[in-house]
Amino acid sequence: MVLFSEMFVSELIGDPVVDRVQENIGRVKDIIITLGDVFPRVTGLLVILAGEKKEEKVILLSEIDLIGRQFVSTRATKDRVPFTRLRDGEVLLQRDVIDQQVVDLEGARVLRVNDLQLAKVDMEVRLIAADVGFRGMVRRLGLEGPAAWLAALLRRPLHDKLIGWDHVQSLSGGKITIPTQQITDLHPADVAQIISQVQTDKKAEIFSSLTEKTAAEALHELEPVLGALLIQTLDTKKALGVLEKMPVDEVADIIGDLPGEKADELLRLMRVRKAAEIRKLLKHRDETAGGLMTTEFISLALNLTVEEVITQLRQLAPNAETIYYLYVVDNDGRLAGVISLRSLIVAQPHLPVSEVMIKEPIVVAPEMNEREVADVFSKYNLLAVPVVDAEGRIQGIITIDDVMDLVLPPMSRRKRLMVG
Repeated sequence: MVLFSEMFVSELIGDPVVDRVQENIGRVKDIIITLGDVFPRVTGLLVILAGEKKEEKVILLSEIDLIGRQFVSTRATKDRVPFTRLRDGEVLLQRDVIDQQVVDLEGARVLRVNDLQLAKVDMEVRLIAADVGFRGMVRRLGLEGPAAWLAALLRRPLHDKLIGWDHVQSLSGGKITIPTQQITDLHPADVAQIISQVQTDKKAEIFSSLTEKTAAEALHELEPVLGALLIQTLDTKKALGVLEKMPVDEVADIIGDLPGEKADELLRLMRVRKAAEIRKLLKHRDETAGGLMTTEFISLALNLTVEEVITQLRQLAPNAETIYYLYVVDNDGRLAGVISLRSLIVAQPHLPVSEVMIKEPIVVAPEMNEREVADVFSKYNLLAVPVVDAEGRIQGIITIDDVMDLVLPPMSRRKRLMVG
């Protein structure tokens, strides 16, 4: 069989199919591939036969003599070509892959396939790349020539934007399967980015394939509204496992966006202490300091020494969201001061924390709006700030990641990935 070294699917669709003596057989409607290899093998062509009936038949690639940009020819004469029928489960490039979404695993991007590149590899025709660029789109429309002329006139020549099929995994269309293992190997922020970009019916499919740990970390990067939708797609046991691995403030954000019945069910099944903390946070409006804060922080008694604090840290730190700052409280729970981790490390072990702490720390009130909270972080260059009530009792803390999108929008760690 002869094939141009490389060609695109759009250049083959619609081509006339002739036999060895140039008698017309029909036109190429689609291209059949077999999955399983890194570069899928083309196994046949779906052809619309010439004639009034316009029947669709399959010609296996072994019966093809030439595949070119102008026509396709068979090895035998028309009356001897062994046609077959399309079988259930076969994947067609035009029907099942082109115009579908794929993931570029190297760039953790979701892209739309505009065209597909074929090539002859060791006497076989294989799918080698996806064209995700503008040139692929105009090629399919038959406008590549005019578009290239206009681009050259504007001194902005068209370039192919190809992604090798070994770096691509399909997420929708036909019989292509989702590459769950490869996706779970990505950074949680990349997983979240992929989930936010794929079609709605695929978001839950990807999310449900993640481990509880990866799902929890990915939810941190997603908008709570989307997180709530995804949590509802899981069975109750896995949903609880995911939520148990998240900080209470983030769980509160998600629970707050769930339907009341589902929210009550999950809170009822959670650990009692965590559920109580979440209910406490849900009393505050989202756009206030109380709505932003977490109750997972480390508080210290006023009478401890530096050495005693360090001993406590070894036991308490895993349960706290951050230990950049430690909060010293008096016997009535009122905030007496704040110690930075650096100050604690360099202090003499025998010193009482009252001599090391900052005695008049910057604080915010639960009712302060989120913009004012962000201004406090920016003005005082803080990593966390305590939230105290009117009596001076610490209610929780707000960490920098919770207001980053307000302080530095382009650098936000929580990218506010929206429902697509």
